[in-house]
Amino acid sequence: MPMWTLLGQEHITSALGKSLALGQLAHAYLIVGPPQSGKSTLARDIARALNCTEPDPPCGGCHQCQRIARGLHADVQVVTVTPDPDTKRLRTVIAIDQVRELEQRAALGPYEGKSLVFIIDGAEKLHPTAANALLKTLEEPPPRVSLLLLTSQEGGLPPTIRSRCQRLELRPVNQEAIAQTLAQRHSVAPEDASLLARLSGGRLGWALAAARDPRVLEERQQLLDTLLEVLESGLERRFQVSQELASRASRDRAGAQETLALWLSCWRDLLMLKEGAPGLVANTDWRSSLDALAGRYSAQEARAVALELLASMARLDANASPRLALDVLMLSLPRA
Repeated sequence: MPMWTLLGQEHITSALGKSLALGQLAHAYLIVGPPQSGKSTLARDIARALNCTEPDPPCGGCHQCQRIARGLHADVQVVTVTPDPDTKRLRTVIAIDQVRELEQRAALGPYEGKSLVFIIDGAEKLHPTAANALLKTLEEPPPRVSLLLLTSQEGGLPPTIRSRCQRLELRPVNQEAIAQTLAQRHSVAPEDASLLARLSGGRLGWALAAARDPRVLEERQQLLDTLLEVLESGLERRFQVSQELASRASRDRAGAQETLALWLSCWRDLLMLKEGAPGLVANTDWRSSLDALAGRYSAQEARAVALELLASMARLDANASPRLALDVLMLSLPRA
């Protein structure tokens, strides 16, 4: 029986299993999902399946599967943003020299396993020249070479890249499955597991990170405090926050999107309270602040803010100017 490590994405693993059995896996996949939703896990599962030596891949136990799981396999290469060789600072893009190295390595083919797999993590960060250079490999890949492009910002990829990949979209995992996994496999106290599952938005990776590192929840609390501050501030402070978020978006657009997604979840919770459905509130640890906001804003106002947040996220996903998109958002938020 195949041993897919990805949780709660049976629509993907089932389809991949059928393609494997027929020998019809695509040479390039675009794996789409929010940050910490399992994109890297799925990519490594596919790499294991392609290199597994057992009849029903991925088995998880053979030498090839174990080497890939430990990050030691020579034929599984991860391409992502790296430090600039001159300045030593982390680049904000995947540069053309990295794609050229990929092409040179691809021409050699696999030498440890059956398939050479390139995982391009943060594919939306491909520089336009790098994306153009990658097209040739996507169109005419060498034998036994697969490319897995991972992105949280699908709109940041050129249509020419997207059209040459088979798309796999990760869905939110249900809360019960996440809580059960945290409690049973990672020894998280049941009460904490339930809370993290509720806060995760269906992202097991986020829940695991929050369980292991208290800074995850600390940063989340800071972002919630910023939301309250923005609501109580005038335009000067709002535009300062816009600049801070835009600066972050220039380095990490997915991170800025996460901030807006968190704020969106709060306004969604506020709407649930206004509509008399407190049991559907996700941010239960922020309930006192939500109750206070519910006394200030109407359901109509909460709905309007939620729609504006969705629009701002769509603008960022479409590669709009982060500062302009966030300034528009700040102007639309009501005063406390």
